[in-house]
Amino acid sequence: MATLKSYTCTKCAGILMFDADQEILDCPFCGNRYDIVDFHADEVLDQAKACLRQGSFPAAKEKFSQILDNDPQNFDALLGTVLCALKLDSPERLENCDNLAGGDLTEAKKAALRAERLSVNEKAEYFARLFSLIGDYEKILKFEREKRELLSGDTRNELNQKLLRDFQEYRSDERWASFGGIPGLLKILGGIMFINVATCLGMCISPEAGIVAFIICIGLIVLFFVWLSKKDKKFDAAYDPAFEYKKRLNNRIDEHDRAYSAVYREMEELEGKFAPEEKAAQSVSEGGPATVADTDAPKDVICDKCGATLGLDRNKHVYQCEHCGVAYGVSLFFGMPMEKALNSINTGKYKDAGVRFSSVLMTKPSDFEALLGKILCAGKWTKVSTVRISDEIDDSELQSVRSLTEEAVKHASDKDKPYFRKMEELVSYFEPYRENSELLESLNSKVTDMEVRADVYATAFAGANYNDEFKAKRQELVNKTFPVQVKKKQLEKEFKEILSSLVEERAACILVK
Repeated sequence: MATLKSYTCTKCAGILMFDADQEILDCPFCGNRYDIVDFHADEVLDQAKACLRQGSFPAAKEKFSQILDNDPQNFDALLGTVLCALKLDSPERLENCDNLAGGDLTEAKKAALRAERLSVNEKAEYFARLFSLIGDYEKILKFEREKRELLSGDTRNELNQKLLRDFQEYRSDERWASFGGIPGLLKILGGIMFINVATCLGMCISPEAGIVAFIICIGLIVLFFVWLSKKDKKFDAAYDPAFEYKKRLNNRIDEHDRAYSAVYREMEELEGKFAPEEKAAQSVSEGGPATVADTDAPKDVICDKCGATLGLDRNKHVYQCEHCGVAYGVSLFFGMPMEKALNSINTGKYKDAGVRFSSVLMTKPSDFEALLGKILCAGKWTKVSTVRISDEIDDSELQSVRSLTEEAVKHASDKDKPYFRKMEELVSYFEPYRENSELLESLNSKVTDMEVRADVYATAFAGANYNDEFKAKRQELVNKTFPVQVKKKQLEKEFKEILSSLVEERAACILVK
């Protein structure tokens, strides 16, 4: 039989009663909906880790996401999303780079960047190192692909034949060049004098001896060139520059493998500096909502559902709306709610901060900081100055930010409306930036695929020729990336200009700078 449990609603401070096997429940006072993870985060985290160990990565990712909805800075959940993308059942598996072979590296890098953005101090550094770790593995894969392409039969034979012809031409040119100028002339004169001297000495003995001496000299010269030709043929038969470049590629692979291991050790050291986060379970409420004195209670509280004015009940436990029937616990409206909201957003508790900013707006609908705070909470930013244009903000976050920005424009005072309109303009850059980044990533991926063979030629052999048709196709793809790159830079520049303007305009506000 399910156990009946009692918790406090974070929005209105009312008492929530529900069975433990329920997954969703509604607050009877304000109608706010809760997921079971809001009260049993530790249990959900344990379930997520169990799914991870079993290789059920989609299920694990879903549960990690539930944790992050309530606690965006949860280290274990952030790390879990990266591990799900890499299809690894534990962080210890990161030690061996070969274990990353089955994962989605692009998705894993995005998850690591997102985790770095949401974390602070050593934990942010940990995820920065994790991003670097994945980058080193990508470089290892690139050089492995080059090596496979290099050692394929057609490529290897083609390279060796082309480079052998180049070397033979170079060798011939060098040898003929050695006979040019004064040193070469002296060699020729020395050879002629040697033949003359040998012939003259032979003639001193007899004419026949002179002829024999001359023939011997010519024979020695012929034998030298025959020996040189055989030596060249033997060298040419063994000439295999592709094998030499393979060794160079292996060295580069080993270099990045060492870098990978070094980064992993740094991650272990960083992890040792902070204890695994343990989220404390919400305490069970043992009594009713708080009661306030007449002097503590705000006089005008506006219902955030229908806009009507709320009235304090006889026992001064809740504010009730006679129009739509919702009720809110009084604890939301006294005891410095703005200070509590600021403390929550500064510690990364965006969901709690959002609720508290909403309670401020129920007494002061046009409050600048509360309107701005709700927008920041939706984007999981602590201040306006920390907002960065990125392609990893998800659709639900972006939609929430847009909606709250439009709402801020509607409810802000006349002097604050221009600021929030500028915020709207800033937010409008996220979607085109993401679309542009996806297009650029797709084009760069195609260029990279085509360049594997080109890298073998150009990098290893300093510009050895490759197929003109291939070069034309590659250049066509590269040309397509240029306008996309230009657009990306332009979006980043314009975004930064608007952001700087927003920060300078309200630099004194604690939520801005």
